[in-house]
Amino acid sequence: MRPRRVLSAALCVAIASLGISAIAPQAGAATHSSRAAAPTPKLDWKRCGGDNQCAKLTVPLDYDHPDNGKTMKVALLRVRATDQKKRIGSLLINPGGPGASGTKFARDFASILPDAVKARFDIVGFDPRGSGATSPVKCEDNLDGVFSADYSPDTPAERADLATRLQQLAQSCEARSGNLLPYVSSESSVRDMDRIRQAVGDKKLTYLGYSYGTYLGTLYAKLFPNKVRALVLDGAIDPNLSAVDVGAQQAGGFERSLDAFLADCSANRRCSFYNAGDSAGAFDRLSAQVDAQPVPARNGRTLGGGEFDLGVAQALYSGKEGYTRLEQALAAAARGDGSRLLALSDEYTGRHDNGSYDSSQPAFWAIGCRDGPSVGGPDAYAAAEPQFSAAAPRVGVALLNAGLICAYWPVPPVADEAPIHVDGTPPILVVGTTNDPATPLKWAQGLAQDLSSGVLLTAEGTQHTAFVTAFNRCVDDHVVTYLVDLRPPPSNTTCA
Repeated sequence: MRPRRVLSAALCVAIASLGISAIAPQAGAATHSSRAAAPTPKLDWKRCGGDNQCAKLTVPLDYDHPDNGKTMKVALLRVRATDQKKRIGSLLINPGGPGASGTKFARDFASILPDAVKARFDIVGFDPRGSGATSPVKCEDNLDGVFSADYSPDTPAERADLATRLQQLAQSCEARSGNLLPYVSSESSVRDMDRIRQAVGDKKLTYLGYSYGTYLGTLYAKLFPNKVRALVLDGAIDPNLSAVDVGAQQAGGFERSLDAFLADCSANRRCSFYNAGDSAGAFDRLSAQVDAQPVPARNGRTLGGGEFDLGVAQALYSGKEGYTRLEQALAAAARGDGSRLLALSDEYTGRHDNGSYDSSQPAFWAIGCRDGPSVGGPDAYAAAEPQFSAAAPRVGVALLNAGLICAYWPVPPVADEAPIHVDGTPPILVVGTTNDPATPLKWAQGLAQDLSSGVLLTAEGTQHTAFVTAFNRCVDDHVVTYLVDLRPPPSNTTCA
């Protein structure tokens, strides 16, 4: 699993997303809670490796005009409950992104879920529209030029170069996927989720969403409050923050995580990036060096500024568990070998050894830019740079400009609606981690308040997300009890 832009051991700083982009999370909320009744969809499950079963679910391409005959097929993967006699139903899961493959996630993740969950639920993953095997968005085949760009431009020439690369990228996405781009919003994926619920035979939805996946869960609760059985929203996004506030606060989270790593390394002579106790100074010098001149790497490649930021972010998603890998990658780059940081960047962006990319990054741009609201045009991004720089001197500007492609996106964002507040659901469990680099704890606190039945569970830790991923028995036990028995912990419970 790739560390999540979201779970991935990589679910979603820098250039393309950071868990969620600076502009993605506040998708426009729908004004219609239902559409015309449709026949219960059918699934034809077939074996697809080991005990896995795969199917394709036909859904309307355009939910505003569901009867126009245009459809798409959503890819599903199911791992059957180990105790069919005591099976409760299906647990629909999403790893985040936006754009991460839910079928791959289900295949990799089902085996490490707690036994009580595996026994009582079929684990069902889906590729959200525009990603994986569900009508994937296609842009440029080779994205190396996108990720090697300088997202913290210091000169007019660098700013113009970044703008040119992103304009060309947006044009390529339109040329290859223009007919699909209007239909990949999060709201459409949530309506797909309700079709999946019906197709697997569940009267109500049981769902586990990480990072961006918490936004899908929140939208589902808003659109279908009477169809909620249990929702676990881990690494939560507060949908009622402005685009700029989301980006600046996320940048601050990664900055604090990076500061903690550098302080730890400076205090530990065994850290390979110790640098006589000045790891922070060494980091800044290395960052400036890469910005001025890319560092050579294996196979004739080089490590550029954008890839440097992404590689650092990839390691930080794992919190303290990623420190060793990060220190070794930085030390190697300081010696003139950028290969390790480049490998981390490749994990983040979905780049394969042969130079091709998986579908996650184009889907990330397409969904994030469609959801909106955007920061604005190019001038609005430039105007926001001082706020991001103040919030996160090392990573803030790069994170802001990770969303700059939306200033050139060919499809306008979904209209911004009134703030999201959800009523009429059973208890919904919201999980936040104290020092999560990608989704700050205050977002989980805010979401729990946005949900009238929200129950906040706080995990102490430094990594992105907590259930299963943090090896925290207290968190795992509370989530399992909630999923199986529908008994959430007391609100504001903290797990050390």
